[in-house]
Parts: sequence; C-alpha cells; structure tokens
Amino acid sequence: MDKKQIFIKGATILSAAGLISKLLGAVYRIPLANWIGDEGIGIYQMAYPIYTIVLALATAGIPVAISVIVASNESKGLSGDSLKLLKISLALLIVVGLLMTYLVMQSAYFISHNILTDPRSYLAIRAVAPAIFFSAVISVYRGYYQGYQMMAPTAVSQIIEQIFRVTSVLILAVIMLPKGIEYAAAAAASGASIGGAAGLIFLIGYYFCFHKNTIHKQKLTVSNTGAKKMTADLVKMVVPISLGAVVLPLVQVLDAVIVPSRLIALQFTTDQATSLYGQLTGMAAVLIGLPTIFTISISTSLSPAVSESFTLGDSASIRSQVNLAARAGMLISFPCAAGLFILSTQICTMLYKNASAGIPLAILAFSCITLGAFQISSAGLQAIGKAKIAMYDLIIAGVLKTIFNYFLTAVPFMNIKGAALGTVLAFMVGSGLNLYHLHRLAGVKYEKIRAFKIAAASAFMAVAVHYVYVFFHLYMSLTLATILSIGAGVVVFAVSLLLLREFDFNLVKNYVKGI
Repeated sequence: MDKKQIFIKGATILSAAGLISKLLGAVYRIPLANWIGDEGIGIYQMAYPIYTIVLALATAGIPVAISVIVASNESKGLSGDSLKLLKISLALLIVVGLLMTYLVMQSAYFISHNILTDPRSYLAIRAVAPAIFFSAVISVYRGYYQGYQMMAPTAVSQIIEQIFRVTSVLILAVIMLPKGIEYAAAAAASGASIGGAAGLIFLIGYYFCFHKNTIHKQKLTVSNTGAKKMTADLVKMVVPISLGAVVLPLVQVLDAVIVPSRLIALQFTTDQATSLYGQLTGMAAVLIGLPTIFTISISTSLSPAVSESFTLGDSASIRSQVNLAARAGMLISFPCAAGLFILSTQICTMLYKNASAGIPLAILAFSCITLGAFQISSAGLQAIGKAKIAMYDLIIAGVLKTIFNYFLTAVPFMNIKGAALGTVLAFMVGSGLNLYHLHRLAGVKYEKIRAFKIAAASAFMAVAVHYVYVFFHLYMSLTLATILSIGAGVVVFAVSLLLLREFDFNLVKNYVKGI
C-alpha cells in the first residue's frame, strides 16, 4: 500500500470512529436529560469545562507531538528511539496526569463554591477528575500508534471508551438518582473516568499482545540521543500545541459573556439574549461539529505522513500529501457548508423544532470550510516542526473572533448573526495565515483549479437541493422533504464531480484493494 492509500485509509478509519463516538455521545443525552432533568444536566455540564481546560493544558499536544517524532524516527530507521520515547512519555504523563487529577480534586470545593457558584457541582467535579489521568496516558499510546500511521488502535479505543462511558453514565445516574440530582449528576460525570479506564486497558492490551511482538522482531536501532534531550524535544513541541488548544475554550468563555451582553445592549431581554445564544452555541454550532469529525481525522492522519516526508527531505511528497488532505477536506466541508446554508431552517426545525436556530446556522455553515482549512493546515505546520506558528495563528483567530463578536453582534440588523459571522471571518483569516506559512516554509503549491471545481459542484448541489425541497414539500412533510432533499444533494454533488472530472475512481479502487 502506497503513502496515499495509507493516508486515506487512516483518515477514513478515524472518521468512522469519530462519527460512531459522536452519535453515541448524542444519543445518551436524551434519556439522561429525561431522568435527571434540566438542573441535573446543568450540574453535569458544569464539571466539563474544568475537565476540558485542564486536560487541554496537560495533554492536548501529546498525540500530535509523539506521532510526529515517532514518524520521523521510523523514517530514519530508529525504532529503538521510538520505543524509548514511548517509555519517557508514559513516565512523564503518568506524573502529570496524577498531579492534575489531585489538584482538580483538591480544588473542587473552591471551584464549585466560588467560580461556578453552585455547591452542588462539587461532587461532579471530583467524579470527573480521574478522567484526566486516564486521558493523559491514553494520549501517549494514541500518539505512538499514530506515528506508525496505525489509526485502528486509536479508533477502536475511542469507540470502547464511549461505549463504557455511555453505559456507565446511564446506569450510575439511575442508581444514584434517589439520593438527589447532585449525586446523579456526579455519577454521570464519573462515566468519563470509567470510559477512559476502559480505553486505556485496550491500548495497553494491544501493545503487549500485538505491537510489542512485531517491534521486537526487528533490530531496534537507537541513536545517541539521551532521555533528557528527548524529553526537551517533546516538551518543546507539546507546549505550543497545548497552549493553542486552550485558546478556543477561553474564547468560548468570553463569548458566553460578550454575546448575550451585546444583545441586551440592543434592547433584547435577558431571556431573549440567552435564547439566541443557545440557538447559536447549543444548536447551530453542534451541527457544524459533524463535518469537523472528518477534517480532524484527516488532520490526525496528515501529521505523521508529512513528518516522515519532511524528515526525508521529500518536498514533492509533502506537497502531494498536503494537497490530498486539502482535497479530502474540501470534499467534506464544501458540500456540508452549502447544504447547511440552503436547508438551515428546515434542518433546525426537523432536529430541534426550532426554526429560529436556522438563522445563525445559515451563516455559521461557512465555518465548515474555514475551520476545516484551519485544522488541516495546522496539522501540516505541526508536522514540519512549526507548531509555534500554528499556535500564533490560532491566537490571532481567537482574538479576532472576540473582536468581531463584540462589534458585529451589536449591529441591529445582524444581532446573533453577527456572532456567527465573526466565527467565519476569524477562522478565514487564521486559515489564510496558516496556508501562507505552509506555502512559504514547505513550498506547498495549492491546487486552486481543483478547489474551484469542488466549490462549483457544491454550488450546483445547493441549487438542486433548494428546488428539490420546494417540490417535495408540496406533497409531503417538512422532515421527509428535507431528508429526500439531502439524498438528492448527495447524488447531484457526485454527478457534478464526475462531470467536472473530480471523481477519482483509481483512488477509490486502490483504497478498497488496500483494506
């Protein structure tokens, strides 16, 4: 199997696992909300921002950094260094994971009483804290396997983790509900720890049962690089990625303050402002998260592939891999953006029984493209050792998003649409900077004609979807008309790609042979 097949196969495996995990994560919230109610869900959700921010600080850059370094080692034939890096990383992340878990558990009382101002969240924070340790160690194994461009262990562990999480959340919440909603919420929060433990057990088992035997059959070549130098190189790469990962959660916290307050300044009531913000972040943004499952998977698969080529000095291969990733990203993000734009109101009515959520979604839909471009270009920069540049570009995008949201939301005819537009514009600038730096530093020349063709196919699809929906809705319900319109859109997009000679039969055929 050649490099192109390995890359596409890895991205596909991760995309499938991400989609399954997302679906499982969405489904369990319905019975959970019915059982523990709005208050219980609120308490449950309070613990997660604490968990995600601490986890991002501790581990966000680990999988990418390890995968890039391992891929570089393997391209030099230094399997011994890769194994040594695994041991060093495990020792480091076990310590960091335990320390972070301890700090969160010890700070739970202060956080719940003084920051979240709801003492009932105390138990939920303590319950979710052990998940930080498990996730920290998991990140090491996932990065190590990804460095070998083995995406299946990561994919399977994600699904196992989510299955155990969902099952334990539902069972434990019911068991603890008689004691009160704070106990039920804490029991549900502990599901993250149980899922993490299950995922880690699988990854460790995979290493000792399969991977270790394969590696030890080879002659383990080791360089003269010491443990101290390896640790320093790892930390040097991890820090900017981890700091960058914290930017978005912090920007989201600022948005939660800025957007409602700017809406209130336009004479919206507090309830109306909160409702509009909920439509943007709790409904429209959730739908944008679906196509990003695929672009994140493409990015994860891209990093080790580009790192290997960069180490070998193979500029042609770097250009080919980045453009292949960009093409895959466009084939996902362009039609998704067009479809969400055209059917924004219908989709929100069908899923949320709330047509108003379609107003911000119609604009936010285009962030599928800008976010996807940013994710893929960031992975390319990280793979060539320029993680700091990707971090700076993300900070710029985050600052711009805050500024745009502040001013655009206060424009009367824009209101909540201004916040949606702010996200699109901010990441358009961020992805533009990333793409410029990737071109300048790695000599990547982008396939502009190909991008135009995919955009044209998406535009044809959008027009067809609109008229198909108008026709079907004359004879059937909104839901059925919307579903049939989406199906028609897929067909029109595929046919448009064929007519524009953008449907690569050989790539599909080679991929199927490689499975």
